[in-house]
Amino acid sequence: MTTGLDDSRLAAGPIFRGSMEDDMKRMFSAVALAFAFVTAAAAQGAPIGDATFVGRIDLTVGIARLAEIARTDDSRALSAISGDAALLLFGTLSKPSVESEEPFHAVVEFLEGEWIGTSKIVLHRVFLVFKGDKYREFLDDASGKRTVVIARNATIGTSKDGAKDVYMDVVSVRPIF
Repeated sequence: MTTGLDDSRLAAGPIFRGSMEDDMKRMFSAVALAFAFVTAAAAQGAPIGDATFVGRIDLTVGIARLAEIARTDDSRALSAISGDAALLLFGTLSKPSVESEEPFHAVVEFLEGEWIGTSKIVLHRVFLVFKGDKYREFLDDASGKRTVVIARNATIGTSKDGAKDVYMDVVSVRPIF
């Protein structure tokens, strides 16, 4: 009987199967990784706001640090990050508060959670200021969406609940689901 394979490889028994199984595992892993990459790329929405940003993006400051600056009312620290640089922030949007329909202006709480030990989560927040009609449709169903935001011009303000918080102007936002 002719199998079309080199009989010396068949005679090797488990070594042949092991080699074939390893090849199959590698092939499956490569296909799964490619599928995950394509799916993640497709799940990314197009950026809303400015599609490009020319300037420096500070990656050292996140929502937790901004919340701490607001809590301590540290205007010196705030001025250090409020210059020409923008911040890249990851978080979850809350329900927007539309301040004005024409021109469109909305403020949205932007949240990040931090685990303390194994049983406590602390939420940190900043407020994002969206200006312009380009954000109107996106904000209609933005509540609960994980997003990445490029924001700048950080200021400390008092929120509706009386707390001091950082407010930032949105340059661009992209849902990351």
